[in-house]
Amino acid sequence: MLFEMDNGLSANAAWIKAIKSASNLPSTIILNDKGKQASAASVSDRVNHGEQVLALDLVFTGEAWTGNDAWTYMQILHATGDRPLGLESAQLLEIAHWLRQVAGAPSVRLEVTGIRNQVAALVASALEPSLFSAVTVREGAPSLTYLLDKPVEFKEAAELFCLDLFKEFDLDRLEALAEPTRVTNEKMLKITKET
Repeated sequence: MLFEMDNGLSANAAWIKAIKSASNLPSTIILNDKGKQASAASVSDRVNHGEQVLALDLVFTGEAWTGNDAWTYMQILHATGDRPLGLESAQLLEIAHWLRQVAGAPSVRLEVTGIRNQVAALVASALEPSLFSAVTVREGAPSLTYLLDKPVEFKEAAELFCLDLFKEFDLDRLEALAEPTRVTNEKMLKITKET
């Protein structure tokens, strides 16, 4: 399914649930920096636990942007004053509201893999703390300093090189702003020293 936003940008998703299931099942949105196809095991696990799942690729992520230099588009947006991180977070919020309304979901969980979607999810959760019942982060960064310490190249995560983001925020602050949403971090990335 394709979500077309008012600003002309889009996100794409696969909405999956068991054939014979209630219409108001708990819902999980799954995001993966490598794209929704890389989330097949997580999607299957959630559906087997009786949930409906929206495997989602926000703008600039996933299969739609494979082979494209998404970072060049993000660089253009940065130059015009738009922030790709803000656009991704806004998309996530809008799609979560849509899922709650259309699916009749009593709650929406968020499950993300990778640092790009981790930050977008935490920003969205901080902006609307009561929207998500829980956020699970896998293969995320323990801090934004990870981007500088590793170092991560601009083209690998262009939306995270946002003006004053490092100066004003870190991931623990975003998690605190997201309360009462419970944020769980699993399998966090570590910086390995080269010898």
